[in-house]
Amino acid sequence: MDPSKYRPIGLLNMGGKVLEKLLINRINHHMYKHNLLTDRQFGFTPPKSTTNAAMEAKKCIQLVLENRGLVIMTGLDVKDAFDAAWWPSILQALKDFG
Repeated sequence: MDPSKYRPIGLLNMGGKVLEKLLINRINHHMYKHNLLTDRQFGFTPPKSTTNAAMEAKKCIQLVLENRGLVIMTGLDVKDAFDAAWWPSILQALKDFG
C-alpha cells in the first residue's frame, strides 16, 4: 500500500460546494464569451473528452502520413496517472479506432 497512489479528496461543506459551482460556471461563461479557449483544449472542457483529443491526433497524423511525412509521438505519464488503467482494454479500443 503505497501512500503516493492515493488521491486526496475534498470534504467541503454545502456552502463551499455551491460557491465552487458558481465560480466555475462564472469562469467558464467568461472564457467562452470572450473566446479565450482554443478549440484544441480538451481537458476540463465539456462536452469534450479524451476520445475527442485522440481523434484529433489521429486526424493530424493521417494528414502527415498521406503527404509522406514523418510523425514522432511521445507520451508522458504524470505521477503514475495511468498505472491503474486496464491496458488490454485501452489497446483494443485503439485497434478498433483504426
